[in-house]
Amino acid sequence: MNNKFLETKNITKTFGKLKALDDVNFNLYRGKIHGLLGENGAGKSSLMNVLSGIYKPEKGAIYLDGQRQNISSPDIASQLGIGMVHQEFRLVESFSIKDNLTLSKANIFKDDFLKSFKKYSEIFALNANENEIISDLSVGEKQKIEIMKLIFNDSNIMLLDEPTAVLTPQETSQLKNSLVTLAEEDMKTIVLITHKLKEIKEFTEIVSVMKNGKMVAKDLPTNDVTDNQLIELMMGEVKKSTINKDNEIGQTKLKVENINFFDSVSNIKKLEEINFQIKAGEILGLAGVSGNGQVELANIISGIERIFEGKIIINNNDVSKKGVRSRKKLNLSYIPENRLGVGLAPGVSVIDNSIVRDYFFTKLGPHISKSRTSNYLQSLIKQFSIKAPNPKAEISTLSGGNMQKLLMGRELVGNPDVIIASQPTRGLDVNAVDAIHNLLIDQRNKGSAIFLISEDLDELFKLSHRLLVIFEGKIVKSFNTVDANINDIGLAMAGVSE
Repeated sequence: MNNKFLETKNITKTFGKLKALDDVNFNLYRGKIHGLLGENGAGKSSLMNVLSGIYKPEKGAIYLDGQRQNISSPDIASQLGIGMVHQEFRLVESFSIKDNLTLSKANIFKDDFLKSFKKYSEIFALNANENEIISDLSVGEKQKIEIMKLIFNDSNIMLLDEPTAVLTPQETSQLKNSLVTLAEEDMKTIVLITHKLKEIKEFTEIVSVMKNGKMVAKDLPTNDVTDNQLIELMMGEVKKSTINKDNEIGQTKLKVENINFFDSVSNIKKLEEINFQIKAGEILGLAGVSGNGQVELANIISGIERIFEGKIIINNNDVSKKGVRSRKKLNLSYIPENRLGVGLAPGVSVIDNSIVRDYFFTKLGPHISKSRTSNYLQSLIKQFSIKAPNPKAEISTLSGGNMQKLLMGRELVGNPDVIIASQPTRGLDVNAVDAIHNLLIDQRNKGSAIFLISEDLDELFKLSHRLLVIFEGKIVKSFNTVDANINDIGLAMAGVSE
């Protein structure tokens, strides 16, 4: 393969004990559309942040046209013709389209802006006047402006991080045509970061795969590699469960019926016809790449999100129109994926965070009883092996594992009938993960119905009786974890139908 434009050699980047990039070698070829594939946390965005000057690696080198470059800032990356579109928009909402496209000093179309704007508006099928304010645009239109910014800033290497995540199927198809035009006519070198195999196959010519911070395959011709080969590279071998799943299964505790949900901001349908039920003593797992509707579904079941279509039934009680407190009274507990900010209040003490769920239990008349709160926290610490030396210290002084154990202990202490556990072990060490798993298994054995949402297939296989796969807001597959095939699950997660 010739026309090598950019090359990285042995790029290593760490965050504390986490090695986000581990001796990564990566190539880009002029005028080609590249796919960078990998699970969440594989290192894709970290590598792109290194190339765009946001992260500085501890080790390794970057070569552009054979010359070694020190890309120490986004400004230097921009001068070298490297630009990135991030998952979060970086537009000035109160400015016009023209203002956003001409803000950069690197802009190359100031003298003939209207002519160039018309050309690229046609390429991107953008039906908007250059004087329109960004805040008035749709999400899809904003995404097009983000990519056009790179063109106007003379970026020859365009790094696109999950650019289709906010697009409709029609907009995604149009984006494909636009990128092909840019590669062929303007010789742009494009990197598409995605987890969707369908997009890899439809958009790209060359694909590279990352896993756990390593580049496990690079420079694969897209047409020559199969979906199963890519899935195996992405996910490797998943260990089958050694946990006994022959426990007693009881009556249905949670029913989710015909759930549909529209995001009011983007006006995109995030959930479509979601149906399932969970029985006492059963763990139902939900697999899927982040951003496919998991957070929205958990918020709907827990009562945080109130505007949706469909029914939520807990212990034969329809709670669809009721809020969080009513669902807690029916013994539902929610362990959110954002432990610090949603589950626990940052800047607030350990003891105050411990009583949030059972605030009324610790009251004495109109006041909070100091002795009751202290006794309550000590019971949590003892029962769930929490290390919290100073109850009055801010919650953030605890380790991630102890924060999670406090959150789970607070939510599990009353033996809830229904538990929604979303990413319960994310970011924890091995010992903390085992402790959390033991807590969930203990609750299962006590008769809780558990909905386990996780991006960790090892965890889902280990704990779940059954497994659902969600993709673009739809349940696309259902598996029994005893005889499930990892490749089938991986394909479903990537949106590939058999």
